[in-house]
Amino acid sequence: MRYVSIFSGVEAATLAWEPLGWEPVAFSEIEPFPCAVLAERWPDVPNLGDVTKVDWKNEINGAVDLVVGGSPCQSFSVAGKREGLKGASGLMFEYIRCVQQLRPRWFLWENVPGALTSENGDAFGQLLREMDELGYCLAWRILDAQFFGVAQRRRRLFLVGHLGAESPAEVLFEPDCLSGNPQSSREKRKELTRQAVRSASCSGFKYAAASRASVGKNVFCMTGTQAHCHISDEISGYLTAHIGKDDAPVVVIDSNPENAANEAFGFAQNTRNEVRIVGDGTISGALAANPGMKQTTFVCTSDYASAPLVRRLTPLECERLQGFPDNHTRISWKGKPAEECPDGPRYKAIGNSMAVPVMRWLGERIEAVDRL
Repeated sequence: MRYVSIFSGVEAATLAWEPLGWEPVAFSEIEPFPCAVLAERWPDVPNLGDVTKVDWKNEINGAVDLVVGGSPCQSFSVAGKREGLKGASGLMFEYIRCVQQLRPRWFLWENVPGALTSENGDAFGQLLREMDELGYCLAWRILDAQFFGVAQRRRRLFLVGHLGAESPAEVLFEPDCLSGNPQSSREKRKELTRQAVRSASCSGFKYAAASRASVGKNVFCMTGTQAHCHISDEISGYLTAHIGKDDAPVVVIDSNPENAANEAFGFAQNTRNEVRIVGDGTISGALAANPGMKQTTFVCTSDYASAPLVRRLTPLECERLQGFPDNHTRISWKGKPAEECPDGPRYKAIGNSMAVPVMRWLGERIEAVDRL
């Protein structure tokens, strides 16, 4: 399968599809740091740069089987200004232009769930109409990375198109999803857990809960400083005028602190500046491109032998939460060796990327359907 990746970032798609033997024909990325990562990791794959300036017919030699990309999501996101296609998300039209000129058998478009409701659904509706007029049959679904083997709650919208009359629904939906009596979400999760335990190589979603001390009645309030926290039983630290800064109050819930040593669990700050445990604390919130702003995930290492530690996730941990190889974004940068690569551009590149296991699953499904 030969593919072109646009809005490439640090190439979660290629990390996912290399084991499948797929060939990246070209990337298209403009941000300096991701461009440096692409040059470091895939020096033989051309990066065509600014997507708005690429003449796809002249730049790409030979047929392309698939176009993949996640056009900018900022103005689609419910956490943003909701500018829709008038904002950065208007680059969706460049994705359409690429598909129009290359005419691949398949395309895969990724974005935030807010794309479905932006401009009262008109923005996504326009994408569907444009692709339909190009002759593509379409299917879309929201997938959550936490069910694919990474400890991150990351819900993303995926639109798959197949040129011709055959529906691509089989890529996104397992046969039992199309039956008339679907399981409840709770029943489905239990069944998926059983499947993952029975077979590590099962297809479809994979979900296995991480181990953690059971949540009980004891509540401990702490003031997070990204250093050691001060426990004051049932009493919060002082509230600040700018919650979300380093002194935000955090709450730790655990049934038995004495048994919680060496365990870690996560807190996420949401768009309303609320800091809370994500699920049962074994998964992180969706990684943001600008940690320190809203939607930041913190980790509490609950070693009660000393004061507990609350800190921000490290770039390495963020890479693992996206399913990247360790230190994928740790490169030589601005004349400094990889060992001195700054955290800021790494956080941004990782937060803007896709989850590798989700992309691997989609690639496997596309390949399976393509062979039919």
